[in-house]
Amino acid sequence: MKKEITTELVRELLNYDQDTGLFTWRSRDRRWFNSTRTCKMWNTRFAGKVAGCVVKDARGYPALRISVLGKSWLAHRLAFLWAYEALPEQVDHLNRDSLDNRWKNLVASSYKENTKNKSMQSNNTSGVTGVYWNKAAGKWLARVKINGKFRCLGYSTDLQEAVKSVEAFRAANGFSSGHGAQYAKYLEEA
Repeated sequence: MKKEITTELVRELLNYDQDTGLFTWRSRDRRWFNSTRTCKMWNTRFAGKVAGCVVKDARGYPALRISVLGKSWLAHRLAFLWAYEALPEQVDHLNRDSLDNRWKNLVASSYKENTKNKSMQSNNTSGVTGVYWNKAAGKWLARVKINGKFRCLGYSTDLQEAVKSVEAFRAANGFSSGHGAQYAKYLEEA
């Protein structure tokens, strides 16, 4: 019989320090193993040790993953499950650092909400998210992606005017104040 992941199960297998964001393996009793020997070996090797490893996706985006019951889980989702009963659609890192799993940095989110708290993209050349140089027009283009669609805010010969246009739109539409302000930590370290 396959066990379902629950708050109780996560708490039985893992300790979570809400101040540091670290997960550590808890000691397991004999019922988790086929033999007393494997139980002792596992507890000697893993109990009390930091759980999980950092895995990067194709874009280089890092995330801490922890294997529970044969399935790999994002640590920030396990943190949410550890603290509450239900998993949200998404979990957002308020400071946009995907490896900072401190409880005060995590918030339940939807895809739509999460897109309003992104880091600057690595291909940004203007230094401002949402402002692009349009070579054909010879002007700065201000545009913002919202609800999956790009919204053109206009063209300007002045970079600062384009920046103000993007910032005003984001402020009026619930974007985080740090949205697109800097590169993601993993891009800065590369």
